[in-house]
This record gives sequence, C-alpha cells and structure tokens, in this order.
Amino acid sequence: MTSVLKIGGNQLDDPAFIAGAARIVARQAKDQSVVPVIVHGGGKGIKTLQEKLGLTAQYVGGLRVTDSATLEIVKMVLCGAANLDLVAALINAGVEAQGLNGADRGLLRGEKLEHPGGDLGRVGHITAVRGDIIRELVNRKIVPVIAPVILGADGGFFNVNADRAAGAVAAAVEADQVVFLTDVPGVLENNQVIPRLSQAQAGSLIADGVAKGGMAVKITAALDALAAGVGQVRITNLDGLAQSTGTVITRGES
Repeated sequence: MTSVLKIGGNQLDDPAFIAGAARIVARQAKDQSVVPVIVHGGGKGIKTLQEKLGLTAQYVGGLRVTDSATLEIVKMVLCGAANLDLVAALINAGVEAQGLNGADRGLLRGEKLEHPGGDLGRVGHITAVRGDIIRELVNRKIVPVIAPVILGADGGFFNVNADRAAGAVAAAVEADQVVFLTDVPGVLENNQVIPRLSQAQAGSLIADGVAKGGMAVKITAALDALAAGVGQVRITNLDGLAQSTGTVITRGES
C-alpha cells in the first residue's frame, strides 16, 4: 500500500510529537511494510521567526500571505529546521529517511496561486510532481520527507500549503491513502468526531461553514486528492494515526 502522511507545522514545534510520529512510522514500516511519503508544514516555526524579525503573519482563507521577506523565512524554516528535525527523528527511530524540497531534481514545480480573497504573493500551486523520484525512494524502503517549497517557471520559489502539496504528491504516486496528521482527532461537528464522510458530505461542511480556516483547507485538499484518484483520505491526530481512527473521507456522493 502506498500512503502519504502530511504532518502539520504546529506539531513539528513539539519534539515529543515528532518522536512519537517517528516511532509510529517505524512500527508500521516493520509490522505492515508501509513506507509512507511524508509531506510536512512549518507554520508555527515560520510565524515565530516572522515575529522575531518584526513581521506580522497575514492569512487569506487559511493560506499564509507570502511576500518576498516571508518567502525567505519559509525557505529557511521548511527546507531547514523543520525538514532536518523530522528526518533526524525518523533516523533515530530506525527509519531510513531523506529530506527533499521542490527544487531537488525538480521534484515539485508550479505557478502562482490566484485566490478570490486577494493577492497571496509568492504562494503557488503545484502543476507537476516527479513521482518517479518518490517511487524510487519508496521502493528502496527510504521515506521521502518533502518540504512544500516549489520551483516556479520564472526560476523563483513559491510557498505551497502543505495540505494541498500532500494531495498533489498523493495523486502523482497514485497513493491508496492520504493521512492528514493534525492536533485534532478528526473533523468535528458539535465537538464530536465524524467517523466517515463522502465527497459530497465533506464539501457541504465547507459550504455550510461547519469546516473553517485550516480544516476547510484540509478538506479541500482531501477532495482534490480523491478527485485525482486517491483511494481515501484520513484526518486524525497522533493517537488516531497509531490506532487508524479519525475521519475517513471517501469517493462518492453518500
């Protein structure tokens, strides 16, 4: 089974969380022969460094506005500390892992994202993924750890939302499942986890305003991945990753 695991940037700020995720990946690789493709964020680290440098984080529709100064911070955090820390935790847990970003062998390419809410600056969307590079590593039992900084046609870089990057990567490698690992146990309604959703039901949660901000971005990425052929999407937390619980979104109307 091919699986893509997206780890949120807020969680990467917690060494215990990183170590726990690495142990689960190691156990699943050993017990189930699952070698996941990991895509990670870095939101909290980016915001912290922005504040230290006197910059104010701005968001539109749950996406970070990325001017030239913020893009340099994004590159430093995503391709630097966040990626290194995650790779190191996996190695220490006994997992073969290799850090990558969009520029490595032209892994992720894309262009500027036009957003109805306004200009997001150097925020992009992925138009091409070199799935052959990812499959080559997975076939060698090496976990790719991908930072979602992509190479633009203009030679510059774009910041890409990690949820959307995970969906694009999953579609490119024809993954059976994408897991969005976050700090909540799943999609919540009235503080209760919704165990299962169809595409139509998930879309309605966004339209009705039940899912907002970051969760709306995750569900949108999930729907994009399903539309591209991914088998199912799971939204969960660390406990849910270990126990295979959370909210599962599948294809179909109901």
